[in-house]
Amino acid sequence: MRLTKYEPGSFAEIWTLSWPMVLAAMSNYLMSLVDRSFLGRYSTEAMVAATGAYTVYWTHVRTMMSFIAMATVIVSQCHGAHSYRQIGRIVWQVLYVAFGYYMVLIPCAIFSKDLLADAYSTLGAPYLSIILLTLPFHLAGYGAIGAFFLGIGRTRIVPVVMIISNVVNIVLDYLLILGHGGFPRLGIIGAGLAMGIAQMVAFSIFLYLFLRRPFRRYYHTHVPIFCWPLMTRLFSSGTPNAINSLFNAGGLALVFQIVGKVCPPDAIVAFSVAHTIHLAFWSFTDGLGKGVCTICSNYIGNGQMRRLRKIIRPLLALMGIFGVVTAIFMVIAPQLVLPIFDIPNTSPEFFAVFRSVLFWAWVALVIDSVRWLTQNALISAGDALFTMFSNVGCFWGFSLLPISLMVYIYRCAGARFCWQCFATDAGIRIILNWLRFRSKRWRYHARRSFRVSRMDRQMRRRSRNACRASI
Repeated sequence: MRLTKYEPGSFAEIWTLSWPMVLAAMSNYLMSLVDRSFLGRYSTEAMVAATGAYTVYWTHVRTMMSFIAMATVIVSQCHGAHSYRQIGRIVWQVLYVAFGYYMVLIPCAIFSKDLLADAYSTLGAPYLSIILLTLPFHLAGYGAIGAFFLGIGRTRIVPVVMIISNVVNIVLDYLLILGHGGFPRLGIIGAGLAMGIAQMVAFSIFLYLFLRRPFRRYYHTHVPIFCWPLMTRLFSSGTPNAINSLFNAGGLALVFQIVGKVCPPDAIVAFSVAHTIHLAFWSFTDGLGKGVCTICSNYIGNGQMRRLRKIIRPLLALMGIFGVVTAIFMVIAPQLVLPIFDIPNTSPEFFAVFRSVLFWAWVALVIDSVRWLTQNALISAGDALFTMFSNVGCFWGFSLLPISLMVYIYRCAGARFCWQCFATDAGIRIILNWLRFRSKRWRYHARRSFRVSRMDRQMRRRSRNACRASI
């Protein structure tokens, strides 16, 4: 069963499936960019504090979204194997996990001030508490139910909902951060409230669409059954991926705290703005990675693993275009970025630091984007353990350890050195992923995933035949 009308593995198929996911991811990351843009007009200190607090929030988001990403893989494999009735049950298991994550988030929200460096804690702690307590709605909506629509190929629904959510966020940012329309001027607390309410609106729309009659009929989305075998399959597939993201995103949050403690104020502002721009452009890679994961998972579910090689050349072409476009804003004309945040300090010394940091952030962005696509291809085959060990080992060995030594202990390097380490780490991971792909050991996991999807299909047929025989 084809996902699109185009030739499998072609540029047209990849882009047709990926552009809605790219748009959805851009809409998702746009929330943080808009928040910091409004906060930059409120005060530079609030913008920097929100950026530092967001890295802790980002650790939770990446950990759980990486876990939930395996639901997209399982849904896509079941869709490729025509096991449609199993799909609704899978999504409900993820919904239970998303709201069960409150057991972790509530203690983190209570002790949020202890998780931040002194440069961020005073203003950032209330903001962090608010966005942590509303995170499960984002995980359940964009994560769980969004995985359902992505896995069955209905990719255009997700960006439409996320655009609506972003419009709500922008309006509330304008009203609550700056105090327009008779609302109090809440600053950074208003940014947290705006993001939380927007995520709740998105979840409500996703849930309404998920429970519509066509999806209830074909995918049994109205049956909220707790299924232990499906939950076990989800945890066995998603836990390595979640641990991978926990150590990587947690390491990035630790780097941010190191920069906040050691670096001078100009370097902290430059690093914060560079990270915000990096995150905004990363949305393209994130959406494209989900498209690659969906395509590869459907190929594996259909037993067509030979087609995986066909997507390499179109992806390299997309990455080339992406690198040129991002270079315009991050290398050629970085001065275009500063007005977004209304930075008061535009001295030549600050701009020199900012330009250097932003250049290396661009290098890290392009290299890490290629790494992310290769990683998603391996994850779609079920090779999550390899990606976990390679990513955790490389990040902590080639990024966090050098940064801790050179920036925090010896204090002979700064914010630019952090991005140089990120770029080196991503390059080494690309080499490891390529060697893994060439060794063909990932095929064992792909065949096992195919056998599980085929067994689901056979069980469904046997159940249907038994019902007919009893009649």
